[in-house]
Amino acid sequence: MTGYAGTSLDDVAAATGLGRGSIYAAFGDKHELFMRSLEEFCERNEARVAAVLDGPDETAVSRLHAFLLASAQMGDGGTAQKCMATKFAVELDEQDPEALARVAQSFSVFRRRLRDCVLAAQRHGDVDPSADADVVAGLLYTVTRGLQVMASAGQTAEELEPVAEAAFRSLPLTRSLADSHR
Repeated sequence: MTGYAGTSLDDVAAATGLGRGSIYAAFGDKHELFMRSLEEFCERNEARVAAVLDGPDETAVSRLHAFLLASAQMGDGGTAQKCMATKFAVELDEQDPEALARVAQSFSVFRRRLRDCVLAAQRHGDVDPSADADVVAGLLYTVTRGLQVMASAGQTAEELEPVAEAAFRSLPLTRSLADSHR
């Protein structure tokens, strides 16, 4: 993996079997191809996150727990899912304002979905209602991104699942729920 900067249109042509002319005709240039790929990735990822985190208040805390565990299991079998948005944010930083804005939008959607799930867990009485749902969502977002990076770096689910469990136990769960997850 050479990333955006290290990938030429010749590399794309070789990987796809398309000629350079076809790529230029369809996308214009490497940046437009990247932006369309990034948009498609973000839309798919946002839909996946919504499917996992949306639901009734009664199951919100279970969905948060499952979401953390799924992030820990991404590296199982050496097939860690790479997050294009995260890789881009790390690789190119602020060199591409258009792509960075799309990445920031995707990250915002992700955090908002987490916050909404935390609020649902609060309404159901599983998370302390005095806890700041935005802060809890930020914690969960950061932990899941960290788990994904560690999985990409070769850590196994066996190594990462205890971290995900510890992160879940660190949430401001109500007393009865916290005791049941010890």
